Amino acid sequence: MPHDTFLNLSIEKRQSIDTILLNTFYDQPVSQVKVAEIVSKMKMSRGAFYKYFDDLEDAYTYIINKYAVVIHQDIIKYIQDDRNQFFIGIEKYLVWCSQLDHNEEYWKSLRLLTESNDLSAYKRFPLASDSPLVTQWTDILNASQIIIEDHDESVSFLFFIMELVMNSLTGFIANDWTTEELVTDYRFRVKWITHGVAPNIPIANESSLLQ
Repeated sequence: MPHDTFLNLSIEKRQSIDTILLNTFYDQPVSQVKVAEIVSKMKMSRGAFYKYFDDLEDAYTYIINKYAVVIHQDIIKYIQDDRNQFFIGIEKYLVWCSQLDHNEEYWKSLRLLTESNDLSAYKRFPLASDSPLVTQWTDILNASQIIIEDHDESVSFLFFIMELVMNSLTGFIANDWTTEELVTDYRFRVKWITHGVAPNIPIANESSLLQ
């Protein structure tokens, strides 16, 4: 997590640093990024960087989490627009993403999350049961008549949906799909989730799995 010295910066200063971090990590794998490169872009000393973050990995995790939250919020917004058609809202979000200008910050944040080659993009950030995000999510689940037992399952389902979106976008980017191809693949996934797969697929028994 960033230090208080970073969190206490003005909104404009934090946004400037966020943009630099996004553009730096978007352009190259984190393993190739140097602190010297970032501080040069920030026009600050190396010591100032360490007043903001523990290390390079801390800065990377921070920017991943920041945009993950933004994307979560946007997915929820799209779903809320179609409260009675849960997966339609997600489809509309995917279509919108597929048509973004690739120079836009939002597109870069999507690429950053889809191309992350470590566990940072999949690490779940804590969500309190009374957080606005969880409250909105709970309202959506209730409106969509999706049966969830408790807070832990609700949060797990939220991250599951996030992974569904990011996996769909990863396929879109990796395969250079059109928007139509993205939607077709997404609808396959929705069918599997909502209706399951063919019931006659053989299931290996436990002994065969252990051989």
